[in-house]
Amino acid sequence: MGIAPFAAYTSKMYPLDLMQKVIASLDQEQKFNIFLFGGGTNEKEVLANMASQYSSVTSIVGKLTLTEELELISNLDIMLSMDSGNGHLAAMYGLPVITLWGVTHPFAGFAPFGQAEGNSILSDREQFPFIPTSIYRNKFPECYEEVMRTIEPDTVVGKVFKILDYSSTHHHNQSPK
Repeated sequence: MGIAPFAAYTSKMYPLDLMQKVIASLDQEQKFNIFLFGGGTNEKEVLANMASQYSSVTSIVGKLTLTEELELISNLDIMLSMDSGNGHLAAMYGLPVITLWGVTHPFAGFAPFGQAEGNSILSDREQFPFIPTSIYRNKFPECYEEVMRTIEPDTVVGKVFKILDYSSTHHHNQSPK
């Protein structure tokens, strides 16, 4: 399984404390090999620290060439990403891609190619009715900084289990990636 927790704008990024809960839940199952995707010095340090806390999690930031990264993506079972590039790359390989949406919305035309509508997990539109606040993610009302906190970690983990047809009472012979 791939997880790409970063995005160009923080308004499109699932809070790292909540992502850590998602990763902890998935790691606890001991059925997944989880690879963290990202780039840049800050992301490398944050993801290396996050990965070091879990037995089934590996940060690949700065460890692979782009070609090797694409080869890894092509061999995943699923990708979890923000409204960002890694989700689009995984979709091009025909993988199921779960995307988390903050101040943007998949109906603006930026959902990963060929994905089921249910693979997009949206922030609470009742609490934040002006979503999408802009097409390019860089403009949003002041009170919208925490919009992605309305997506519960259990919702994300549940979507992973559903797409992989897995439940914590299930036992697979092979670990999904």
